[in-house]
Amino acid sequence: MAPEYAMWGHLTYKADVYSFGVVALEIVAGKNNMKYRPDENYVCLLDWAHVVRRKGNLMDIVDSSLGSNFNKEEAIRMIKVALLCTNSSPVLRPSMSAVVSMLEGRADIREHSSDLLSMDANEFGFRAFRQTHDEMPSDSSNGVDFSSNAN
Repeated sequence: MAPEYAMWGHLTYKADVYSFGVVALEIVAGKNNMKYRPDENYVCLLDWAHVVRRKGNLMDIVDSSLGSNFNKEEAIRMIKVALLCTNSSPVLRPSMSAVVSMLEGRADIREHSSDLLSMDANEFGFRAFRQTHDEMPSDSSNGVDFSSNAN
């Protein structure tokens, strides 16, 4: 779900671009965005993918079950476009027509690293979410005893 909709209820066509980016990333990675958590430092596939991108290891995102039976250039193109689509700022996301042009190779893919504000916003958002998630008590340790409320 696009951050602007999840946090403020603002729904625009750029929310669809965000959703497309998440689904495209899930397809390339072969992983569910909300269920994939390689370790406690990440909250989802998208969080991990942004870290992998910054490290320059985009091929690490590709589903390992594919082996070498895929076009690496197309996989990298899809990942780069997916990450542009999932920018935390809707203004910095491409339009769907621009997405199609980039995927078809008719338009250059803007390098994500040139969006310093965007990168910081994505990392800041995920870091804040991680901290909130880590500070939340689990169901087994929330200190609430429901059995005593049965009266």
